[in-house]
Amino acid sequence: MPQFESADWLSQLVWLAAIFAVLYFAVVRPTLPKVGRVIDEREGRVAGDLDAAEAARAQANVIRTRYDDGMSAARDAAQARVAAAQVDAGKAAETRLKALADDLDAKAIQAAVRLAAARDTARASLATTTTELTAEAVTRLTGLTLPLAEIDAALLAQK
Repeated sequence: MPQFESADWLSQLVWLAAIFAVLYFAVVRPTLPKVGRVIDEREGRVAGDLDAAEAARAQANVIRTRYDDGMSAARDAAQARVAAAQVDAGKAAETRLKALADDLDAKAIQAAVRLAAARDTARASLATTTTELTAEAVTRLTGLTLPLAEIDAALLAQK
């Protein structure tokens, strides 16, 4: 193999250096600044995009804070309305219960008066009936007719 012959190494190294120099100065040297500019431009664009993203995130945080504050205020307002409605409903129910209690008390008083009147009427009727039945029993048993006033007095004396 000719590339491994030590006599040919010097010429091979010269040709390697010459081809490397031609390629470096013909290809790499003119394209290297263009590549550098593209890399710099890309870095600038990425940095701009990162700045825009950071600004968008800050704006989103501001919007989120406003949204949270609005939701909190709305929640507080709704809770206040619910509490006010509960208080109003409680007062209305209390008023209705008081009116109903007053109405029931009035009806209970009326019923007690009617019951007392019915009881008194029943007692009077019972007393009259007792007096009449006693008079009739005495008449049937003894044959005597007693005045109703005497029978009444005798019944009252037993109580």
